[in-house]
Amino acid sequence: MAQDTQTRASVARRVRRRSAEGLLGSAMRHALGPAVTAALSLVAAAQALRLWEWRPAAPLDLGGDATQVAMQVKAALEGGAFGSTSALGAPFGLNGAWFTTGDALNYALIHVIGLLTADPFTVSAVFFILGYPFAALTAYWLSRELHIARSAAVMVGVLFASLPGHQLWFGHLWLAAYWVIPLGLWLALQTARGGVLWPEVRHRRSRRRAPALRTAGRTAAVVIAVGLSDVYYVAFTLLLIAVAILLRARGGNILRSVYQGAFSALAVAVVCSMSLITSIKAREPDLVTGSLPAQRTIGDSERYSGKIIDLVLPWYHHRVPQLEWLTTAYGYAAPPSIERPALGLVGLLGVIGLLWVCLRSLASGHRVGTLSGTLAVFTIVSVAFYTKGGLGSVVALFVTPQIRTWSRLVVVVVLLGLLGTAIWLTNLKGKQRTTWLLAVGLMVVGVLDQTNPAVAPDYDSLRARKAELADFTHAISVNAGRHCAVFQLPVVPYPEEPPPGRMEDYDHLLPALVAPAGLTWSYGAIRGTERADWQLALPLRDPARLVDDLRAAGFCAVEIDRNAYGADSALQRHVSDLLGGPIALAPNENLAAYKLTDAANENAAEASERRQDVLQPVVASMAGSLVNLTAEGVPYQWVGPATTITIGNMSTEPVTAVLGFDVVAVGQQRGTLTASIDGGRRVADVSETPAHVEVAVSAQPRTRTVLALDSTLAAQSIPRVGGAFAAMKVSNFTMTLADSHANAATVQQYATATPPSERQ
Repeated sequence: MAQDTQTRASVARRVRRRSAEGLLGSAMRHALGPAVTAALSLVAAAQALRLWEWRPAAPLDLGGDATQVAMQVKAALEGGAFGSTSALGAPFGLNGAWFTTGDALNYALIHVIGLLTADPFTVSAVFFILGYPFAALTAYWLSRELHIARSAAVMVGVLFASLPGHQLWFGHLWLAAYWVIPLGLWLALQTARGGVLWPEVRHRRSRRRAPALRTAGRTAAVVIAVGLSDVYYVAFTLLLIAVAILLRARGGNILRSVYQGAFSALAVAVVCSMSLITSIKAREPDLVTGSLPAQRTIGDSERYSGKIIDLVLPWYHHRVPQLEWLTTAYGYAAPPSIERPALGLVGLLGVIGLLWVCLRSLASGHRVGTLSGTLAVFTIVSVAFYTKGGLGSVVALFVTPQIRTWSRLVVVVVLLGLLGTAIWLTNLKGKQRTTWLLAVGLMVVGVLDQTNPAVAPDYDSLRARKAELADFTHAISVNAGRHCAVFQLPVVPYPEEPPPGRMEDYDHLLPALVAPAGLTWSYGAIRGTERADWQLALPLRDPARLVDDLRAAGFCAVEIDRNAYGADSALQRHVSDLLGGPIALAPNENLAAYKLTDAANENAAEASERRQDVLQPVVASMAGSLVNLTAEGVPYQWVGPATTITIGNMSTEPVTAVLGFDVVAVGQQRGTLTASIDGGRRVADVSETPAHVEVAVSAQPRTRTVLALDSTLAAQSIPRVGGAFAAMKVSNFTMTLADSHANAATVQQYATATPPSERQ
């Protein structure tokens, strides 16, 4: 009896051991695919970026948008919400809530990486590199959810992570985190195919309760991840779910069909809205004084959309010279899309395959496969929104122009194309080894087609630039004080404002990226708010007054970017005469810094009053085209038939602003111009002969006053300005204050004191 008991116990142990071994083996088999996919995506990233040359603390780029993103990362690491920081926009600081696209999940990941290092360049690089395995893993997961063969799923993951141009997206760091796109596509596909996203559990003790909760939990995790990502990817997900709902609703039982998808879309929108509402609340303390950034126009959606030919041509940085030349030559013949999208060979083959299957099925009258048909419909709709003059322009006209860069839908189209190719591989009739060989071959060809190590960062050059900037800011700290506020010339509104001379976008941010703690910089406050617009009223054409105003405002040093002014400018000579020699130089960056000494014989009351006059000025701007200058330096704008003038009074006292401008009708037409505000009217005749108009406006303290200008003229084609229409040309727009010593200027007056851009 005892022997039988021992035998049964032994058998039970062997069964448990084999069961455990079976579970372990199954887990290892399931983990092998994701592990291989992630590893291969990192290999693809390493060869594309030549990561063996990178070192911690080395930047991946120091130009354009990459500089701005690095500053956002630095601010986030220092605890600033939405990339806000007191180190920029001195003396008031940068409120990044005015220029945010959600990205709460991306900022959270930045903070996680920041637990290991506080260096913004290292954190940015790690975030960027992690985007490769993250994108590969979510694409692999989606493929397996669609029952695609493991070999084909690995191919989809690696090639999706190595999207053409991904290796250059340092400046679009948040958009480079496109690993949420497969998650959003999964929501749409589940909706279109009738999959269960939100299961119903009626009984607490039901055996189906645990699986149902796991399914709901998975869906909730996907919804949160997508909703807290970049607002572009939220919009693309909502678009795909909307298409899926329409596909699912074709059967007639609309309420039951759309419930799952509609609830998912609503949940994504609510999560995203919570993030955006938080940023809107953070803006409330700031006074709006002018035109804010990120206010998109209908024309932007056309300008930033894509062209179908871009999807067919090779990537414009292709490693094969002949293929690169093909795309470059076409770009010279016809302007390419701004963001240069490309599908890559494997993705293009998949898109063609999906469309071919649909067309053949329609021609033969046969029903197309559910998955292939859904992917094909998603592809057609995505391309319809992606292309110039497409549905994206319709959305801009009738809904909102805020989602302007529809060409970014290329990320969705690439994924759909790769899935199409993977379905073909999965459906091959043959041995598993053949499928693996084809998948590996396509993967190798795809990586070679979609990446190019020749355009990887020049790490040695970037490290040298960073070192020079660090020495420059250290010298300022030593000579002007550890807690010095540095005023940066020229005055450049931030963000999305073209800089003057030969400066590149966001060059003024470079010193702040490597400066010792304590130094603050004038550049970086959001234009259109009082934090930034006080600089527009500075006497930029009078160096002596400018130096006095900067002293009064609390600055102790002036930095001049010589790329804006040229080698021998009057401003530099005057500043040098007033302040002496530079206390810091960065020859390769063309930067010079000068110390502002304290003003002599100035009592505290006078200093406080002057500080208030400088930091609380009155600024006026006119809606219309961007300010331009004639050859004689006269500022002008194209406007009308109607426009508005915005007067931002940042002071604590009411002021009377006297506005003056010259106006000419476009074309040989005559009419009247009416300026109206608070019931008052001023009427002037307008013709092809310049007419001078003056209007006195009472601006209340700490408010924005809007003066409406309406004309009886018609919009006509502007001579020698192709494709542009306006009714009037307004020039010499000036403002003076009748009863205040505060600084005052219009944006046109500011433009005349700023060097023109020399960039082509």
